[in-house]
Amino acid sequence: MPARRRPGWTRWDHLSHNFRHSLTFATWARFGAVDAEVTEGRPVKDVSERAKNRLVMLDGHFAHPVRVEHVEPIGSGVFLVRVRHANGAPDETQILESELEAALAKAAPKPELVEAQDLFLWVESQRIKHAFAHDPLFAVSMSGVRGLPHQIEAVYRHMLPQPRLRFVLADDPGAGKTIMAGLLLKELKLRGAVERILILSPAPLTTQWQDEMLEKFDEQFEIVSGEQVRYQLGQSPWERFPLAISSIDFAKRDDVRDDLLRTQWDLVVVDEAHKASAFTKRGRDERVVKTKRYALVEGVAQQADRLLLLTATPHSGDEDRFTRFLGLLDPDQFSTPDLVKKQIANEGNPYFLRRQKEDLVDEHNHALFVERHVRTQPFQLSTAEYALYQDVTEYVNRYLGPSAGSRGNAVALARTVLQRRLASSLGAIRSSLVKRAERLSDLIDQLNMMPSADRNQRLASLGRMPADSDFEDDGEAASDDLDETADDALVTEVTSAEQLSQLRAEVSELRKLVVHADRVRDLGDERKLVALRECLKRAEFDELKDGRGKLLIFTEHRDTLDYLEEDLRKQGYTVCTIHGGQSPAERKRAQHDFRQNKQICIATEAAGEGINLQFCHLMINYDLPWNPVRLEQRMGRVHRIGQSADCWIFNFCATNTIEGQLLAGLHARLEAMRDDLDGRVYDVIGELLTINGIDFERLVKETLASPTRANRDAAVAAINRLNPDKLAEYEKDTGIALAKKYVDIDWVRGQNFLSEERRLMPEYAEAFFLRAASRQRLRVERRADQLLRIEHVPVALRSEDLAAVKYRGRPDSEYRKLTFKKEERDRVEHEDSVLCSPGHPLFSALAESLERDLTADGIPQGAAAFVDPGARAPYFVHLFAYEVVGEDLHGAAELAFAEVVAVIEDHDGLHRGPADVLHTLTPATPTEARKAAAVSPEKIKAATDWLRVQIQLPRSNAERINRLDQAKLRASYLEEAMEAQKRRLEGRWDVYDTKVASGDDSYRLQRDNTARQLQELKHRRAAKLESLNRLGVVRSGKVTHLGSASVVPPSAPEHPDVDVMRASSKEVEDAAVEVAMAFERQQGWEPEYLGHLMDGTGFDIRSTRTLPDGNAQVRRIEVKGRADASGDVGLYRTEWYAAQRWAAGYWLYVVYSATTNPVLLRVQDPYHTLPNVSEIRQVTGYRVPGASIRAHAVVEGRAAEREE
Repeated sequence: MPARRRPGWTRWDHLSHNFRHSLTFATWARFGAVDAEVTEGRPVKDVSERAKNRLVMLDGHFAHPVRVEHVEPIGSGVFLVRVRHANGAPDETQILESELEAALAKAAPKPELVEAQDLFLWVESQRIKHAFAHDPLFAVSMSGVRGLPHQIEAVYRHMLPQPRLRFVLADDPGAGKTIMAGLLLKELKLRGAVERILILSPAPLTTQWQDEMLEKFDEQFEIVSGEQVRYQLGQSPWERFPLAISSIDFAKRDDVRDDLLRTQWDLVVVDEAHKASAFTKRGRDERVVKTKRYALVEGVAQQADRLLLLTATPHSGDEDRFTRFLGLLDPDQFSTPDLVKKQIANEGNPYFLRRQKEDLVDEHNHALFVERHVRTQPFQLSTAEYALYQDVTEYVNRYLGPSAGSRGNAVALARTVLQRRLASSLGAIRSSLVKRAERLSDLIDQLNMMPSADRNQRLASLGRMPADSDFEDDGEAASDDLDETADDALVTEVTSAEQLSQLRAEVSELRKLVVHADRVRDLGDERKLVALRECLKRAEFDELKDGRGKLLIFTEHRDTLDYLEEDLRKQGYTVCTIHGGQSPAERKRAQHDFRQNKQICIATEAAGEGINLQFCHLMINYDLPWNPVRLEQRMGRVHRIGQSADCWIFNFCATNTIEGQLLAGLHARLEAMRDDLDGRVYDVIGELLTINGIDFERLVKETLASPTRANRDAAVAAINRLNPDKLAEYEKDTGIALAKKYVDIDWVRGQNFLSEERRLMPEYAEAFFLRAASRQRLRVERRADQLLRIEHVPVALRSEDLAAVKYRGRPDSEYRKLTFKKEERDRVEHEDSVLCSPGHPLFSALAESLERDLTADGIPQGAAAFVDPGARAPYFVHLFAYEVVGEDLHGAAELAFAEVVAVIEDHDGLHRGPADVLHTLTPATPTEARKAAAVSPEKIKAATDWLRVQIQLPRSNAERINRLDQAKLRASYLEEAMEAQKRRLEGRWDVYDTKVASGDDSYRLQRDNTARQLQELKHRRAAKLESLNRLGVVRSGKVTHLGSASVVPPSAPEHPDVDVMRASSKEVEDAAVEVAMAFERQQGWEPEYLGHLMDGTGFDIRSTRTLPDGNAQVRRIEVKGRADASGDVGLYRTEWYAAQRWAAGYWLYVVYSATTNPVLLRVQDPYHTLPNVSEIRQVTGYRVPGASIRAHAVVEGRAAEREE
């Protein structure tokens, strides 16, 4: 690859050329470059012809050998030489004839033969790197996830094909939006389309995102928080970390946002994106009011090539806010509610996708979600408990009452946290009161020692969050946006006190409340705990008692968690806990412990966002969240894809507290509306409340702040007025109803077939990894359980000198359990294993290290000798990587497609072969290599030209058509939207101009502003349409010659192992295939011959049939034809690997006497069924004894089939 030019530097070859012109005549003559003498007797045409297509080393001009494509004299014995680098990139330089002659003299007449094993490794490395071209679901194959139909359709049909993604994914909760985002970013990374990715999420979800991306996709994201920003050393953390996650409430802070918005991103993902809101303020001069979250996402979107917004609640019942939300994709395109409705309801819209949970199915059309039963568990506080409840409520309203100005937001949140802890448990509120009293008491001591001015300044800061917190109290965030650290900071450090005397009075009151709490505690078990014990006696918990079931208990506070853990252990239950104070590794261990050993897991709210517990179907909400949407998110921990049993959820409500009465009333009303909402009660609870004008959390807070009978009755009445019809009406009016999509199972099945058959088999990836490791001296051991172990990863593979380490992450220093197979990693005993694949940091680092060494050894573009056991005459295989490129919106080139192809040159001419063709060949012995024909530059040039015309050009045309279609669709949407804006602005200008003309100068400014807006709209329209035109630009890119194989027939064709691998005549093979196809049709199957595709799938026929339940059944069939009535058959490595991969879904059909009296023998799962199969050493392949075939063949009516 040519050296990259540094900014401001001139090419070395140009410097060299200029330097030569300054030499004296004598020096010039020493180089043999005097004008007439140079070319006398040697025609220029002769030099040009001899140089063309030659691989030469032009010392001083390029660091590596280049292939000469064109030579043109430009005077004074100097030539302009156009060349192509090993990576296919074109280049040129000026050179003296004497230099060119010297380079030609040094160049070998034909490419020097290189080690066949080295060429194999080089080509295999490139083939794996380009495997996405053949596997339509490459990221699914390479990651630790099982792609479900709706996830595959969203990523591979709606998002990935878009060259400039601007998309809202609005599926119901639990559909796996995190998985879909991960698949998208993994696929884009594997294709080299993105390097820098930013994920913005609510604070409690940042760790979950980090865990999921690492565990499922091997992507190591860094969480950027206040610590990195405060201690950055000369470089912004946003620039330093190419894969970054941040809390949206941290990133929106003024001191953080500006730095972030200076950074360019390839892809930005925003989770819970609906929390970024804006609205239009109507009046004489309309203006858009944006929250800080909205302004942040809007700014980041402008810095991102691709934008993905994730939300389960895209609309909040406000058409204007919904329009502004979609405006984050493009404010010009989504400018009015009418346009929004029309565009997202369009079947082919490229911007918005929403699917309902009830409509999601697996590949067999079975519903993904089980039934969910939600029950309310009421209880009453005792007289003593209720007295404490009243006293604490009175304290909160007196000392943390509504505050004006900047301190109001933090004080309101502190009040909410204390009230929620009061509702949680006696232990939680007592601990909070004690900590608050101690902290404020210490604060009083500090204030007493301060000068008056400093004291006043400190007092003024008490109504705000601590300065070192990542949370900003700007009024946007609700209490459920806080993590446990922020909760504690609010409880202990925020107060509405403005004078020292007020602080002293508050501390005195706190100490009284602590004494009161102690008295209540001494009276014995609190009623809520007693209610829990009674609940566990219900019949639904019988499975818990006998060890078959598992129970998840949610509480909002750590003190309550500790309290419950102690009591449940005393009752004899085995218990584990998950909370925000644990590291990700500790939470993962606790989750594993729950699955394997414990009956009950108690989790706090923060940790609850990050755990997936579909093996548990019993759940208790010991504390109910005031934001009902959080309840749905909690239930989603157990009621999720993969759950096999009906879920039972019990919600605890204190019926004699204000918040308990409101919560109980809400849940009763929701249950009453269940039929009207088609059972989707909790899935749509957020939208339902908003559309009915109810902010439930605010309703609870306001009622608690002024708990009069009238206020309580008004709150209950508001809940009872909830109308389910309003939700349906709103969804219809906004186009949401029409925007909902159903999964196209047939399309997904087709993609699955292609992916399963063309995917890079893990056997190939593992074999390459082991061979590369051996060459690079990375010691890999095979464990007794057949997994791999690496006790030490060399520093060289962990160094940032490797690009893979920078962009894929640093490999670990050791790997105790490594596997390439998902099914191994999914086994319970291997949960702690690491799934390795081409996207894994270790695999990527090893591959890059190997490629460096192979390049240094001159392997790329080399030729090697191989043996084809089935060949009767020599032939050549030329291997290439080619690209198709497009343009991004800025006019820069971007990769649109790339793949590795084999061009076979034999007596029939040039034709395409499978990219994995070298797997079917065997490295030649020295004796056989001497028979190999030369791979001349002319042959490589002819193969290159053939590829450009027959393969690259059609692919370029197909990509261009696809992109043009997308560009036209987007342009039509944009034209319509901007024309509507233009008409609206023109109408407004006419009104203002009429008023000004009638003498009302107060409208002159509005008129002029409107005129300016019209002009700006005109310029934006032109710029955006020009950018969209670039999306349709596609052209052929570089073609890189990877290397060539000179293939010879075996030296001992009569050897039994060679003979068994030799293909039968075409007549026999065709007859055998026809026998197999006829049999399949006779049995009611639909066979499709795939052998002509030469795609390395390892079988000849795909045969399918549809079962009565609608599921598809598939056979992959390899056909072997023999002219004789018996005998062994040979399988190539690709076929044997396929047999291992497909197991019971793979069939070997052997047709004896194929052209005379055909006899079909069928063997299901030959890899596991047939004994005595031996690997052939003379050539690459496997011998399958004819006796084994006859002994294990399936005879109709004798043996049952085991279909996958």
